[in-house]
Amino acid sequence: MSTPQGWYDAGTPGRQRWWDGVQWTAHERDIPPTSPPMGWYPVPGTTDVRWWDGVMWTPYRVRAGKPRPDALAVEPPVVGLTLGIVFLVLALLQLTAALISRNPGNFAVPVFLMAVAVIWIAGAAHSFTVRKRPVPQSAPVVDASVGPLPGEVDGPDAGWYPMTRQASRWWTGSRWTWYLGTRFGVRPGHAGPRGYLASMIVGWCVAAIAVIGAVVAVVGIVMEQSTVTVFLIAFGVVFALLMGGLSAFILLLTRSRRNAMLLPTTPPPLR
Repeated sequence: MSTPQGWYDAGTPGRQRWWDGVQWTAHERDIPPTSPPMGWYPVPGTTDVRWWDGVMWTPYRVRAGKPRPDALAVEPPVVGLTLGIVFLVLALLQLTAALISRNPGNFAVPVFLMAVAVIWIAGAAHSFTVRKRPVPQSAPVVDASVGPLPGEVDGPDAGWYPMTRQASRWWTGSRWTWYLGTRFGVRPGHAGPRGYLASMIVGWCVAAIAVIGAVVAVVGIVMEQSTVTVFLIAFGVVFALLMGGLSAFILLLTRSRRNAMLLPTTPPPLR
């Protein structure tokens, strides 16, 4: 069996480097203070049972007897903050066009984009807050609903196997687990199928908005009656290109992570 995925001595005092189960990566960190091993722990001061990755709390907890992410789970939080700002800028641009056109029907898109921006920013803020909770102070919670856990072995060739270039999944020797090893640490992936579906829906919705922008541009070209119309044409073209690019990014990213979000149906190749 190869060395399990994890943080190991980087050869530099006080530093660790991430081993992905196959090779060393470029990601390094300072050696964290001694803390409890990864697992499901009660969160001090709350009734939550949440996933501790060995370094920090994550936005994944056991609810109704099932491991699942928080409604506003965003990892890493900085990605949610970045996307929130992007959608906020797009909303303001669309709002400007709606105010110039003075058409009440044009305000639907900026309102939608503003709502998306708020969701991303709120998710990032929530994830930052979760990380700041005190470290676990009791024994981990272990039951059938969270198993099998990473590290469990019940057959030959158990270990981490790459699903994508940035994520690996634990194979117990007889079955796959829902746990993924990422450059940010080990994460529960029980909600992967739901997340895959949601991401695809979001990607196609953004594509639909891009089409609306293109239609606005086409209508403006046909009318072409005033300076305002010329502005709307230019705005429609730019908006359609931006949203089209964002849609393509979301759909391609989701598709590339399919093997990490959905549980494999076949065992890994023999080592």
